[in-house]
This record gives sequence, C-alpha cells and structure tokens, in this order.
Amino acid sequence: MYTYMEYLQKCFYKSTNWNEDNIFSNITATSQALLEFPLPNGIKVDTSSKSTEYSASSFTLSNFHTINGSLAYLYSSIPLSNTMGTKEISLQDAIAGFRIIEPSVRNSIIKSKTAAATAKSSLLYGRMYFPGSALEAMIIKRITPYTQLLIKTISSPHLDKNGTMIIYLQNNTPKYSREFIYSTNESLLGFRCLYNFGASQNLSQALIPKFDNSVVSVGTEIWYAARTMSPGMSTAFRYSTRSTSTGKPLTMTLAINPIIGHISSTYTVKTSVASTFCSKYDFNLYSYASNLSLGFELYSYGKSNNFPTFKNHEVNMSSQENSYLRKHARNQRPKEVPLGYKHHNGVIINPIENQDNVFHINPTLLPNSPNSSEKFRNKTQIQHKNETVTAAFQNLVNESDFSSVLKFSTSLNDRMVKLLWEGRVKDFLVSTGVKVALNPTTNIPEFNKLGISFSYAC
Repeated sequence: MYTYMEYLQKCFYKSTNWNEDNIFSNITATSQALLEFPLPNGIKVDTSSKSTEYSASSFTLSNFHTINGSLAYLYSSIPLSNTMGTKEISLQDAIAGFRIIEPSVRNSIIKSKTAAATAKSSLLYGRMYFPGSALEAMIIKRITPYTQLLIKTISSPHLDKNGTMIIYLQNNTPKYSREFIYSTNESLLGFRCLYNFGASQNLSQALIPKFDNSVVSVGTEIWYAARTMSPGMSTAFRYSTRSTSTGKPLTMTLAINPIIGHISSTYTVKTSVASTFCSKYDFNLYSYASNLSLGFELYSYGKSNNFPTFKNHEVNMSSQENSYLRKHARNQRPKEVPLGYKHHNGVIINPIENQDNVFHINPTLLPNSPNSSEKFRNKTQIQHKNETVTAAFQNLVNESDFSSVLKFSTSLNDRMVKLLWEGRVKDFLVSTGVKVALNPTTNIPEFNKLGISFSYAC
C-alpha cells in the first residue's frame, strides 16, 4: 500500500502529464507489485493531512522492537486538487497492482495553456526520523514538459560520510525516455534508456481473437562506479497488450544481466475484473540455479457495489476490425466463424467473457431485444459511447468499488509463502500480512514477518 506522500507524488506526476510507466526502473513494476510486495512489521500508524491544495503533512508512529516514528512535509507548486482521503480513495489508486500500459500518444495538454503552469512545476518533500537525527529529502523540478530534475538525499550518522545524494536528469517523451544518474556513493555514474514500439495494426483473418493496444518496450541501463572501477549492465524487454475478445490485459517481461548471467522472465495477466495472476522464472547461466515464483491478487467488492456487468456498456469492435470484417464477411460462411462469435447484419459481434465464464453480448446490439429500447440506448450511449471491448473492461475495473484485496506470493526455491490483506475499515486503510518460511535445517514453518498498519488521511 502506498503511503500518503507516495500517493501525492503520483498525483503530482498525473497532474503534470508525467508517464511513470515509461521509466526503465518501472519496466517490471507489475510483477514486483504481485510478487515482491512489502509486509508490515509490528504495529504502524500513519496519519496525514492535506492542509491546502499545495501542501500536506504526515506523522508516522511504529512499534517494532523499539518505538520510532517520522514527521514529513510536502509542497507542490501546482494545486493537487485530484487527491482524496482514505475514506473516498479507491483501492486501485491506493494499492500497487497491475499497471495497464497504454500506447505512446502525444497528449494535447503539452500544447495547451496548461503547459505553461506545469512546465516549471516543482515538488518539495522532507522527512525527519526519530529517535535519532536521520533526515530525508526529495526535490522534483520540471525543466520542460518532457524533462525534469529529480534529487534524493539522505543524511544519517550511520552512513558513509554521513549521507548520500542521488541526482536524476530525466527526459521522458511518448516514444522514449532517457536518464542520466549520479550518486555520491562510490561516485556512481549511470545511464538508462527505454524505447517504445507500437505493434502492427494490420489485421489477419487467422488471428481471432486478436490483441489490441499492444506496446513493445526495450530498454537498458549502464553503471560505472568510479571509485572501485566496477561496471554494471542490464537490459529488459516488455510486451503489453489486451485481448480484443475479452478486453483482459496481459504483460510479459524479460530482463537479462550479462555480467552475472542472470535471466528473469515474468508473465502477468488480469484474469478478471477482480483478479490478477503472475508468474516469474529466474535462471542463472553460470550456476544453472533456477527459481519459480507465483503470485496473485484477489479483490473483494463492497456491500454497496453491484456485480459489474457489461449491460451499461455499448461494446463495439474497433473501427479497423469493423472495416476488415465488413469487407470479408460476405466471403465467410457461418461455420467458419470461431466459437463465441455471432453474425449480425454481416458484422461479427464481439462477445464479452464475464466472471461467470459465460460469453455475453450487449443486448443493445441485438435485434428485437427487450432491452434495446430507445430510452435505454440513449442512456447507454451517454454513459459509454462507442466503447471497444478493451475500453469497456478497463472502465469496469476503474468503476468497481472494491473493499479489500488479498495478495499471495510464493517461491519454490525459497520455500516461503507471503500473505497480505489490504482494505478499508471505516475511514482507515488497513494493511496486515504474514510471511511463513520453512527452516532449512528442521523444516519447521517459521513466522518471519507479522504486522499490521493503519493509515488515515483527510
């Protein structure tokens, strides 16, 4: 679960049209959210308040071995009016989960009047820990609509030279991103880049069901520690797409570190509106060591939320699919249409697979349907006009009122199981979890981590 300050930082990026998914360090963010999610330790209470549209404060108190806490402040040069407290915020925004990667499109906001306000925007953040004298600070300064300077620093007497600083110069455009990084720790120099390639839009008669909104991303990072003269390098590949028959998105990644010979591949798919499955396979070319990790997240609906269906969504196929099917429908016999597709006026209607594993077709698209009245059709078109299947599925995810989520992760090689429950209790967001692992000597289950966290923000 994001802290309130992390949530405000994401709102700042969204307000200034900054795409976090286009950064190389986030290329495996989806699998990390489902497999490597952090667990709370002990008891932790976090209270936050946004005093104005430009500033917020947060107080944290925890009891893990000893009582400690922190006090944080945040300031933004632009109003963060799109933020909510823990009572109103949706779990999709408060919890790290599946990230839908959109194709690279130049947003018109860059050329609008809003660009003048966001081009020079900045965010300041500071946190003081107690007991002790550790300090943490972060500065985000937008130089141009596509370029920003990010500075992170930590001051602590327990660190070498009493602290460290990392400077990022980031250039983030719709088609690519580049980062120049410098860290005072060992005089570390780094360069990261990520390039996006759109998938071909040509339709093939043999590819039914097909995939739409596909994005192929390829990136690499190079590091060099000047003090120890140690190099570092890795490269990664990401493929994100959505099925045109069900609208369900999936993401596949492949990361390679040629220096240490490590290869990691992940496959993540949103199996329904309320569930996601992820698998990860690690392999080392030098030692032949391997590991398989599995994880999933399952959302629960609130009492006031109706079971999501497509009855209020006028689902159509994309314009390119419709033009292709109109051109070739006359030459197709009904027996050549794959299972789950039906003809209507010479056009194949795309079905939707709901959570009950039954294909449903929008009744407004069928002739002589009792639900195809003019009043119902007008209401539907106002709510969701000319939606494709992928857009309808994404809108169902965004509109669902979830009350909690259960995350599960396991690793065969490490022989451990992690469980995390996150949800809303009254006006609080609660996160509790446990990690159970087998003792390598006695093979007895041991509780390595156990804790609960309460968060409140207004």
